Amino acid sequence: MKSITFLFLLTICTSLHAWAQARWELGVQLEHGRDWYDREYYNWGELPSGYIENFPTYYSSGAGIYAERVINPRLSALGQISYQQKKMHVDMFDEASRTHGSWITKEIHHRGALDAGIRWYVNPKSKIRLFIDGKVGANMFIAAVQREAKLDDIVNHDAFGYDRITPFATGTIGAKWQRMSVSAEYRQDLAAAKRARTGTGIMGRGVVGKVAFALFRAGK
Repeated sequence: MKSITFLFLLTICTSLHAWAQARWELGVQLEHGRDWYDREYYNWGELPSGYIENFPTYYSSGAGIYAERVINPRLSALGQISYQQKKMHVDMFDEASRTHGSWITKEIHHRGALDAGIRWYVNPKSKIRLFIDGKVGANMFIAAVQREAKLDDIVNHDAFGYDRITPFATGTIGAKWQRMSVSAEYRQDLAAAKRARTGTGIMGRGVVGKVAFALFRAGK
């Protein structure tokens, strides 16, 4: 059994290395930042006192994998799959009563994202290569976990009635040295996540710092 497992892992590693030889780079990345949200009340007229229009996260952190396909020394195609945790102010998405909110001591949102785009290297012959890239993609609300003061955690999978999948776009600037790269990325939702029963929608935007490490380098 151990021999079969070893051969299986060896086959995967060999395949990935051969894939990298074909001008592909494969790596992992970590990110940390913050998000801000704007809530729209459709056809409500004047809002009653206390209704929330803008709110931030405490933080957003995540991890993922990326694949970069070299087109020429200056240009490459880029794809990413990532997972994020977002520590929220309690009940901001749900906008429940303040009495209910006082029972919640912690709220974490779990999301996944898939995006793809183009990266341009400003100085491709330098040891430290500067780059900018732009991507479009979709993020999915996986679950929200709310911790109540005296009860078990409450897990919500339907995004409190809002759309679970929304499109977004990103713009990134960064620098790359050998296998390591660091960057700053701005993200913006392209459409609001809407909740039909209340006539509301939420648009998100965020800024994250990212560190990436190439496991396999193109042509290496």
